[in-house]
Amino acid sequence: MEAGGLKPARASKAIATRVAIRPGMETGFANWQATFTRAASATADFVSLDIIPAFPGSAEWQVIQRFRSPEGLARWVRDASRAALLTELTGLEDPARPAHADEAAPDYHSTTTVTEVITTVVKPGQEEAFRLWGERIQRVQACFPGYMGTLVQAPLSSDVPHWTTLVRFESPAFLDAWLGSAERKAILAEATPQVSTWRNHRMSNAFAGWFANEQRLAPPPAWKQTCLVLLVLFPIVMLEIRFLGPVLRGLPLTVSTFIGNAISVSVVSWPLMAVAIFALGWWLKPTAKPRWRTEFLGMSAVAGLYAIEILAFSRLL
Repeated sequence: MEAGGLKPARASKAIATRVAIRPGMETGFANWQATFTRAASATADFVSLDIIPAFPGSAEWQVIQRFRSPEGLARWVRDASRAALLTELTGLEDPARPAHADEAAPDYHSTTTVTEVITTVVKPGQEEAFRLWGERIQRVQACFPGYMGTLVQAPLSSDVPHWTTLVRFESPAFLDAWLGSAERKAILAEATPQVSTWRNHRMSNAFAGWFANEQRLAPPPAWKQTCLVLLVLFPIVMLEIRFLGPVLRGLPLTVSTFIGNAISVSVVSWPLMAVAIFALGWWLKPTAKPRWRTEFLGMSAVAGLYAIEILAFSRLL
């Protein structure tokens, strides 16, 4: 694989460009993101552009470019403006790390963030002006504290005529600071001539209530939350099968299932989830460095607890 030069497979409609930015180049990279977003979104068959850091504060980023057809992606990969922008990117990269490289885009990316979803309907004929305005706001928000990347998606069809933008920040506090900032309000006022309508809402987290905190920090990644829920839910379900099932056997299945689920959810919510979060908090939101060691130890601990539960209940039942 050559830096910046992977030719996509015939059936591919998306490509991911990995890049590691050297310290001190954050502002330059923010400007680069804005220009790259405008150039990509003006290309035929463009669907979306997703810019994502590996984790909060990481110098490593993914720039995921999606198109409606393999031909559209191939044109974009060969586009002279893309090549020029990738050349500019070289000057921002950390020379101690591998140069930017194109690879197959992931189908799904999970990250611990809070996301604002913005849908915009652009007035006919104002698309280029809107893209220029989007470039300006991207330059500013990418420099704002807590910024965790964006996704920009073009209108999917005449039935779905709006542009969709996902703006991610590390925590609700960071996102609220950006949404209420004077810089953002000033830039929004500039969009009035191009925009017919726009609205925004915040994406919620599936287990936010369990993982909330007074500091309003971002919850752990969704996959860690799921691991923890499974860890505390599995023994409850197994105990219900062993002890509660015989007691409820005479009831209708819907009633007995409802009672079992009600007990499971109640016990998971309190006190088991609080105990699990307290015990594994060092892994859920790691601060120790090197980070990979904490992640490895945490996953090893969770896997070990899974094994103990399975062994224990295989003997009980």
